Amino acid sequence: MTGDVLDRKSRAALLLARGMPTDRVGRDVGVTGRTIRRWQADPEFAEQVAEFRRAALSETVRTLETVARTAVSVLGRAMTDEDVPVSVRVRAALGVLSTLPTISAHAELEERLAALEAAADARDEAHR
Repeated sequence: MTGDVLDRKSRAALLLARGMPTDRVGRDVGVTGRTIRRWQADPEFAEQVAEFRRAALSETVRTLETVARTAVSVLGRAMTDEDVPVSVRVRAALGVLSTLPTISAHAELEERLAALEAAADARDEAHR
């Protein structure tokens, strides 16, 4: 396979990972939509698309973590600043409190997932 085809496939995988429709991806990389659909049936190509999606999601999560820290800081200042109207301070406090169940559920899911991954790794290691 030539380098040009690999470059096309990588670009196609990236565009698909970004949610672009197959026919448009085909036009953008110079192949037909049918070719893109055939590539999607290839497990290696599908994995490349999935990897691009995981990378994009990881970057989004990192950005949200940074923004969330800033938001919590702003809300904290708003809740304690006597110059801020009480109604705004109450809404800020309620906003912070409303996120706690989601954050708790996320933390619990992370712990459970880590335990499942550790168990799967141990099982795989035992079968080697």
